[in-house]
Amino acid sequence: MPSKRLLSTMIPILIGALILVACAQPTPQVIVQTVEVPGPVQAAATTPPEVEPVTVMANWGGDEEAGFREVLDAFTAKTGIPYVYEGARVPEVVVRARIAGGNPPDVLMTSRPGVMAEFARQGAILPLDGVRGDEILPPDLLAENYSQAWIDLGTVDGQFFGLTVKANSKSTFWYKPASFEALGVQPPETWGDLLAIADGYVAAGQTPYSIGALDGWTLTDWFENIYVRIAGSSNYQKLFVTHEVEWTDPTVVEAMSRMREIVDPATKLAGGVEGTLSTGFIDAFNVVLRDDPAAEMYYEGGFMSSFGEQNFPDLVCGEDYAFFAFPEITSEWGKPVVGGGDLAVVFRDRPEVREFIRFLASAEASTIWATAEKGSVISPNKNVSLDVYPPCKGLEAAQVTQAAAFVFDGSDLAPSAVGGDAMFVALQDFIENPDDVGAILAFLEEVADRSY
Repeated sequence: MPSKRLLSTMIPILIGALILVACAQPTPQVIVQTVEVPGPVQAAATTPPEVEPVTVMANWGGDEEAGFREVLDAFTAKTGIPYVYEGARVPEVVVRARIAGGNPPDVLMTSRPGVMAEFARQGAILPLDGVRGDEILPPDLLAENYSQAWIDLGTVDGQFFGLTVKANSKSTFWYKPASFEALGVQPPETWGDLLAIADGYVAAGQTPYSIGALDGWTLTDWFENIYVRIAGSSNYQKLFVTHEVEWTDPTVVEAMSRMREIVDPATKLAGGVEGTLSTGFIDAFNVVLRDDPAAEMYYEGGFMSSFGEQNFPDLVCGEDYAFFAFPEITSEWGKPVVGGGDLAVVFRDRPEVREFIRFLASAEASTIWATAEKGSVISPNKNVSLDVYPPCKGLEAAQVTQAAAFVFDGSDLAPSAVGGDAMFVALQDFIENPDDVGAILAFLEEVADRSY
């Protein structure tokens, strides 16, 4: 046992050693445990909510997809919300299977209003107007950017489901200003004016019209523009969508009689019957624009400006060739615009999806798309400046945005057996036998009876 004297000597040494050991220990790590505190402010500060990508499905590829991706990239840059783009050849078919499996995309872009209405009535898509004050797309934002014609187009049974994001006009009638000037006429406002111009060309030894009837859909476009101007938008829907109006109805007979005033192969159509039926829609336009024209006027959609620029680079659209609006036939219905477009519909309501739809509805997004390096579109948004478009596209955009009434291409609305095969065959037969209207309409009604 150590002596007291030894202990008294060791104690200061031990204390000093302990102090040295203590000083040599590393500083303890401080572990901070995150504790969720009730209340949105604290929770947001400690646990940010996960941002889910918005999934969008469409059938666009190539330049069309490239143009849309400019919009999608701008959305992500603006909001920080990522996206997933899913391309599908026939997206409506894919989406039906996805609905059945419980995993539809957030947003579908469809060019078929009938599909939109079908999904709406099934409860598969959500109304964008929703509950007042809690809408996916506030009505004020919609009205600020779109005319009533486009709001009506996206409405099903009194609720708004489809936001039209791009559109085109098929109510554009192409002519050459210099030719009209030489004939001493102005672009026609009415059907009577158009017929008078055609008669003037015939009297001058020139052919008024070129029609590319080898492509049967060009003839359906003629009929659709005539019919909606005679019967109105409601009967137009009843003929093509619901078949409440039969093909033998007096309104259809009248429309065909008006079309008969154009279809006079011997004097008014370039190439006569044979030339009309053997010429495709691009070549039919070319024969009007070439140096030795075979005809002076050509009816088809605004998209023809692209073929004019491609095939006749020395001509200036808006100067050497231009279009006037398909003329009014009856004052009651004026000049409705027949065309096509794509509507955005929503399957899932999330904050990210709301941000996306509101962005799509804005003039900002629409202007990006209208000026895309590739795949630029005509926007129905009335706040997109017409100055962003080339001259002819600007005229088409004005027609689209200012339309008092807009109807989709009827042959696309109808069952394919009617709007495709039957109408193509029937109207091509009409070119060859323009006085055989009764048999032609009876054939169409027979096919329609089996198809709806």
